[in-house]
Amino acid sequence: MKLPAHPVRASILAAALAGAAAIAWYAYRTVTRPLMFDAPPPLVTVDLPDSLPPILASVVDAPITYDMSGALDSLEVALPRRYGDITQRLQAGNNPRAHFAFAVSRTPFRMRLDGRTVSLSATVEYEARGWYRPFIGPEVSAACGTGGVPRPRITATLVSSARITADWRLRTRTRIGRLEPATDSIRDRCRITPFQLDITGRVLEAVRNLLEQGLANIDSGVARWDSRGRFAQLWRTLQKPVRFTDSVYMTMNPFSAQLGDIVARGDTVIALLRLIASPQVMTGPYPNEFELMKPMPRLDQQGHVGSGAQVLLEGTLSYPVATALLRKVLVGREFEQSGRRLVIEDVSVSGIGGGRVALGVNLGGAVRGRLYFTGTPQLDRQRRELRVPDLDFDLGTADLLVQGMEWLKGEEMRDFLRDRARVSEAELIGRLSALAEAGINRTLTDGIVLSGTVHRAEATSVRASIAELRVRALAEASLRLDISKAPTVPRPPQAPGASQRN
Repeated sequence: MKLPAHPVRASILAAALAGAAAIAWYAYRTVTRPLMFDAPPPLVTVDLPDSLPPILASVVDAPITYDMSGALDSLEVALPRRYGDITQRLQAGNNPRAHFAFAVSRTPFRMRLDGRTVSLSATVEYEARGWYRPFIGPEVSAACGTGGVPRPRITATLVSSARITADWRLRTRTRIGRLEPATDSIRDRCRITPFQLDITGRVLEAVRNLLEQGLANIDSGVARWDSRGRFAQLWRTLQKPVRFTDSVYMTMNPFSAQLGDIVARGDTVIALLRLIASPQVMTGPYPNEFELMKPMPRLDQQGHVGSGAQVLLEGTLSYPVATALLRKVLVGREFEQSGRRLVIEDVSVSGIGGGRVALGVNLGGAVRGRLYFTGTPQLDRQRRELRVPDLDFDLGTADLLVQGMEWLKGEEMRDFLRDRARVSEAELIGRLSALAEAGINRTLTDGIVLSGTVHRAEATSVRASIAELRVRALAEASLRLDISKAPTVPRPPQAPGASQRN
């Protein structure tokens, strides 16, 4: 028969077993349970001033096309096609015994362009009658160009030159270039031989007076016209933003203008105007038109005004978009540090001021928690990428890891993130460049057409602010503004003498 165990020994044994189990459980949890931590977010400081390079000046060809048919119509209105009255007697000079009457008609003006000079020619035909009352005897008369006889002819050529002044006002100077009988033949002279009266000179003088009155009306009418106001309206149009698509706009930003040569093609005069501008394609809200509007500059007169253009592409990369891009290349990636397996479960990017960004990393595996890296974004020109080469542990994260997790501060994770946390240049400006190429050929308004090409763009700078990442790129381009609805010569009022048409 066995004796029962001593109660004291039994209790000691049970306690020992329980302690061993507790130690084993603690050791198991210590080895298999991941370490938990949560680093504080980085401190946010003030933004640095915008130190990105200024927008470069570019030359934008802006030829202004003048359809001279309008000016020709104005001249036709100012100068009557018929003038005079064959029945209205006029004294011939200082001789009260001699009188004459005439009536003229002209052909439509023919135009010839030579640079800034416009030549307008017409043939004037006339009929004339002369009267002479001698001292003794009845009054006698004779005529030329009447009764089916070929009428004498006069060739009239007008020469007009136009210019645009430095304050954008249109000025013309029109004069008589040629006014003489069409030929030296008898047909084109009107001599009334019975009393030696040459009517030709009288008719020429009358036609000259008529033309000079009409030309003065044209030049003074142009001088009174508000051509500067029309050019100012054109200037305002060129300063308005051009919408490519939602939140993508182009601004021309003209600030200077130069007038080069004036050339003629057929019935058209082309003033080779060029704008000195800073074309820019940007993302974001609709630009403030009031801030874009600049006063119209003085117009420089130059024969050669340069060439070449660049378009600045300025794109905004929001931090949610940057975060989405980095998640594609980082989330789910595994690596080892100090012999422990770590996995990136999530990342986020934010601006912290001072031109710097913060990269938040959620870790899984041997540890579980969130830590932060900070650095300054830079462009890698060789690899055509946006990277953060100085990415390193944030001060708050570094202080936390000192408390028993120094092994996490090894170089493996830092170098892994430096190498992987990058965005290609195509992601930054590729879409913007494509929009510029597709959207640059368009009608800005009635009579103003923008055309050109945008070549390969290359990122030049990046700026990190608290709100966003802003990337600038330059694209070689050729830009042209064809202006066909330009200020033209207005129709003058009806010229004096127009009521005397036959």
